Amino acid sequence: MPLKRTTLETFAGLAKAIDWYDVSLQSILKNLGMTSVNRTQSMILIHISNGVTRPSEIAREMGTTRQNIHSMAKHLIDNHIVKLISDPNDRRSKQYAFSDDSQELRDTVLKVLVQLDKKLADRIGKDTMQELNRALSADWGEPVKEIPPGTARIR
Repeated sequence: MPLKRTTLETFAGLAKAIDWYDVSLQSILKNLGMTSVNRTQSMILIHISNGVTRPSEIAREMGTTRQNIHSMAKHLIDNHIVKLISDPNDRRSKQYAFSDDSQELRDTVLKVLVQLDKKLADRIGKDTMQELNRALSADWGEPVKEIPPGTARIR
């Protein structure tokens, strides 16, 4: 049975929103002659910005492997956006930190994101933008892991 359009609206809308922001940001950075990154690398940078700095934690939150995170972060390290440092709480572990060389890029990204927010508010309306931000910043609770009633297991 095909999924109804309304079933996909929220998930598709969130994916479309991420696409809009990320494609806009990466296009602007490229037009400025600055280093651009792919979607996975953008997500890694968002996690680091939010204080999730251990590769294993980033991997868990992104639903991938630590090896994949290290592979994707290589471009970020090679371009002096992030660096791998010893974890101050566990010297056996490593974590990511923004490199000093990335300050100009980070400042530019923040300015671009402010402008993208303004552009989006102009397009969808300031009230809608406030509602969107309110919904996205609400506590959604822990991810749902139990199988919904009536959902068959795939064998």
